[in-house]
Amino acid sequence: MDALEYEELESSAVQTLRERVADLLTEEQKEDYFIKKWLMAQNFDIDKAELMLKQHLKFMKSRGLDKIDENYIPPKAADYFHTRMLGYDTEGSVIRFLHLGATDIRGLALSLSKIDALRYATYVLLCDGRKQRREKANDIICHKQVYIFDLAGLNWTSVIQRAVIEKAYTLLTNYEKNHPESLKCVYVINAPSFFNFIYNWLKTFLPESILSKLHLISKENAPQILGKHIDLSILPASVGGKLVDANGDPNCPSLFKMPLNVPVPESLMLYNQFGVLDNDPLAVKVVVECGAEHKVEALVSEINSFLQWDYQTVNFDICFGLNFKKDENSESKPIFPTRRVDSHRIPESGSFTCEETGIYELVFDNSYSWFTKKDLVYKVSVLSPERNPYE
Repeated sequence: MDALEYEELESSAVQTLRERVADLLTEEQKEDYFIKKWLMAQNFDIDKAELMLKQHLKFMKSRGLDKIDENYIPPKAADYFHTRMLGYDTEGSVIRFLHLGATDIRGLALSLSKIDALRYATYVLLCDGRKQRREKANDIICHKQVYIFDLAGLNWTSVIQRAVIEKAYTLLTNYEKNHPESLKCVYVINAPSFFNFIYNWLKTFLPESILSKLHLISKENAPQILGKHIDLSILPASVGGKLVDANGDPNCPSLFKMPLNVPVPESLMLYNQFGVLDNDPLAVKVVVECGAEHKVEALVSEINSFLQWDYQTVNFDICFGLNFKKDENSESKPIFPTRRVDSHRIPESGSFTCEETGIYELVFDNSYSWFTKKDLVYKVSVLSPERNPYE
């Protein structure tokens, strides 16, 4: 089949699918690029593409996402999400920058419901797309997105928060199912040492077609790699670009609504969970003495089981960490080193996908406190691989 014949078959498939679902689509959705991406996602199997598209439309309508437009007002907490559309690459794809390392992702996750997170993500995608159509009206438009993540400053205590994991899972699976053939590539810069845990978690539910577009690059190599497709003058110097603020700040905080590293106010949190564990029959109450630590062992017998925990302290913070040992005779090795957590302000919850069988130790460390013992309430559970806690 030559190129002309293939183009004719492709055009015919687009027209056929459009006719099948015409009564369900807006005028904007009837455009070739929108119809074509569902066909591409299903290797131009028209029946499968029709089913996928109808499922998408049903999903959007059932959650009110089809009503989102540029007049939508995001929740106040979204102001603390440091993200900005920077412009376009050499092929006209949208470039969106996300400074996750300077964002209070834990606070965001505790302040946005799943539906609010989906609505905000839908709003961002819609605004980027419509801005692209306005600014590139006379150009050939590439209906794909390039995402650049700056992870400088990201800490593991935020990453393993269950609320963070649940929101991330919701957003990523929604993007994969409802925005097929939209992702061009993802660049991750200034990745922390524990990024491999994040990547291994992503592999449990994202297809290779998405994972293959994720590129981990160093700040030093970023100019050479990104400069092939992106004008470095629009990219912050903190990730290898040339853009700085008027005062020379390479992080370019002026790009965002709120200052970098500012926590989401507790007043925006959706709920206060204090007291919930007190009434949970599975919760355990202990006192961690001054200069001491309390360890909780969880035996994991199936690979990819989910380890979950909830805990809170009264009046004072505590250090928390996670270790692993193959068996009782083995030496414990840290997965996440202990770190002070303000569990007296907001109850903590976390989750970890266990890639090995063995004993996982949750460490509540009060060794740094000489005079203050800590009242601790916690609950730990292990879920089988089939029971996905993020759905």
